Amino acid sequence: MLAKRQKETMRRTGFTLIELLVVIAIIAILAAILFPVFARARENARKSNCASNLKQMGLAIMQYVQDYDETYPIGGMLDSKGVQIHWRHLVYPYVKNEGVFKCPSMGTYEYTAAHPALGAPALAGSYGCNNLVMAWGTAVAMAEMPRPADCIAVAERRSTSDWPAYPSNRVPDPSYVAASIVSDRHMEGANYVFCDGHVKWMRHGTDVTPLNLWDPNKK
Repeated sequence: MLAKRQKETMRRTGFTLIELLVVIAIIAILAAILFPVFARARENARKSNCASNLKQMGLAIMQYVQDYDETYPIGGMLDSKGVQIHWRHLVYPYVKNEGVFKCPSMGTYEYTAAHPALGAPALAGSYGCNNLVMAWGTAVAMAEMPRPADCIAVAERRSTSDWPAYPSNRVPDPSYVAASIVSDRHMEGANYVFCDGHVKWMRHGTDVTPLNLWDPNKK
């Protein structure tokens, strides 16, 4: 009789199959709700880290402008030995941190070759310049720009290739810009450095409408 009562007690204290299925269903629902929240929080952190990189880059560009007669770094050129000088080489001495050139949301990186004469190592290509501002072989003066606070200097790129974010062989063309080169990796948007040094996150496409923020000559 005692053994029978113990068995009945054990049966009462255990979980039924239906109860287990209910618990599993609740856990699955909570996971479906929370996983996107965690993913969004992680991407928000990466976006902030990327913006911090670009703030340092924007400050470095402004320091370069002050040191070189109010002109922006060139996008690139060949030195007297035929070695390419890249805008990243010119900005690097003002940041002295290779990590600044890496977006944390970009999984793989291609690198600009080092330039030992300038003291610049190989630098990652997460960010590209606006070649209408940082032109090949030509230094553009800030005084030539009517609205530097409304013109992009550096932006994120979709690919890791060494192409600029906006090439100088094109007129400011809204149909070209964001769709193919500029990245929308941060929650359908990207971080941008403007020609006055400030950094702003903008949703994909708002860099060309209502104002084309790539055009340094707009008034």
